[in-house]
Amino acid sequence: MLKNLGSEGRVTYYGSIGKDEKGEVLERDLVDNGITGNFSKDESNPTGTCAVLVVDKERTLVANLAAACNYNIEHLRANMESLRKAKIIYSTSFFITSNKEALLEVGKFASDNNVPFGFNLSAVFLI
Repeated sequence: MLKNLGSEGRVTYYGSIGKDEKGEVLERDLVDNGITGNFSKDESNPTGTCAVLVVDKERTLVANLAAACNYNIEHLRANMESLRKAKIIYSTSFFITSNKEALLEVGKFASDNNVPFGFNLSAVFLI
């Protein structure tokens, strides 16, 4: 959608991936779709995976979060330039389990700089 609108590079995705083929696929897919990937790379864990089953309107997920659970706050601090340009910041609630300190730092940045911060509560166990 971003490429079709001529808006490549307007979205930056932060997260943690492993140094493996799945991480390479994710990075390549983001680029192919006009999204800038900004990844912390975990040396000791593989890129996370997820299976989804959808029946009618119901869905269930089974996830192996793996490297996604090990986001490095130093990566965030070294890559704040994208956040400084942001008009809106969005995070899933799963980031609570990845690096609560980084999530709080992003929230404080958003508050201090009057940037809207969207946060979903998609998983009951996180509420």
